[in-house]
Amino acid sequence: MMLIYMAMIDNAHDRQRFEEIYQTNKDFMYHYAYQILRDVPSAEDAVHDAFLSFARYYDRYQHLDAVQTRNFLIITVRNAAFKQYNRRKRETAVEDIEQDETEQLPDVSAVTEQKDVRRILFDLLKNMDSKYGDVLMLKYYYDMSINEMAEQLGLTPENVKVRLHRGRAILKSKLEGAGIVEG
Repeated sequence: MMLIYMAMIDNAHDRQRFEEIYQTNKDFMYHYAYQILRDVPSAEDAVHDAFLSFARYYDRYQHLDAVQTRNFLIITVRNAAFKQYNRRKRETAVEDIEQDETEQLPDVSAVTEQKDVRRILFDLLKNMDSKYGDVLMLKYYYDMSINEMAEQLGLTPENVKVRLHRGRAILKSKLEGAGIVEG
């Protein structure tokens, strides 16, 4: 399988780094997927899907440090596992709400330069319900588009927009509660 990933990466240095990332994270990712799926082949498939996705976007995320890479891979394998789980159960969750495209996160640009506030933001996102926290992380930490997130998460672009809308509202109230922004 490693050949599949390597074929997607352009140069030898990047291939070597990808292989190091693979070796470092594959077991953890497998155990994480297995906890969701409770099936060895399905967990292996989820890890494979996650690494395929990471390899596909590798040039975009090669600058991430080890912690950021691991967080990205956790989100990716979790979503691959849930996608398989839902496929296996033949259940789909469809949310029908219009999204206001113009809604943005509160302007905290002056404050986010401080490490402690960035840490608070990161912790708030990590502790949110994963269906909202993941899309906000992918959008604002990994700069993914709506369509890229939809592909990554196995959702429709409309569902990603709904989750972004709801996640922003939750995050805004948490930021107001923490006194970082004013309501």
